[in-house]
Amino acid sequence: MCGRFALYRSSQALQAHFEATLDGAPIAPRYNLAPRTTIPAVRAGADGTRRLAWFHWGLIPSWAKDRGISQHTINARAETVAEKPSYRTAFRRSRCLIPADGFYEWQSTPSGKHPWFFTRRDGQPLALAGLWECWIDPASGELVESTTIIVTQANDLVRPIHDRMPVILSPADYACWLDPRLTRPEPLQALLVPAAPATLTAYPVGRRVNRVSEDEAALIEPLMMDELGLEQP
Repeated sequence: MCGRFALYRSSQALQAHFEATLDGAPIAPRYNLAPRTTIPAVRAGADGTRRLAWFHWGLIPSWAKDRGISQHTINARAETVAEKPSYRTAFRRSRCLIPADGFYEWQSTPSGKHPWFFTRRDGQPLALAGLWECWIDPASGELVESTTIIVTQANDLVRPIHDRMPVILSPADYACWLDPRLTRPEPLQALLVPAAPATLTAYPVGRRVNRVSEDEAALIEPLMMDELGLEQP
């Protein structure tokens, strides 16, 4: 799964990389983004214009009775995303890219689960494959836009830490993934594969990231593996 990530790149840098215009408030540096909070994502309009907008993390399908479903929809499995009722409509018509500078996964150790931070080796932002939906709260009439991150089988780098990882799209695939005119599942499903291991680098970080209330740059500082008794993935 992908349950925590960091995004500390500037709004200007993200707009330039994704060729998108920011809607709403500037993006402040975050080092511990958690489910059921508000996160930015890139989507494309019917004319192809890309917008960087804000979404509730945890997809709320248009037919949901309440927003409680979002605690179970922070991730969508690549293998079933085209068929599952919660995701299939968004997969056809409402795809997005979720920018990140890195994501966390946890390794089981004799002393408990230990977090690792994964980021791009070349320093470029990650583009996580996502879906978005619009939902109207039947009680208040409030419009809520929500999102989910698609996950797939882990590659050789991530597998020693966790058996799943987010789908990371390359810049060459952004246009295809965001194109609202593309509704056939085959070309979209072909993109939902593990990133090449050489794309990423990984290192252990401190357990403070386990607490959602913690959010500062020190969370992504690397720890010495030999001191922790951890194995390099």
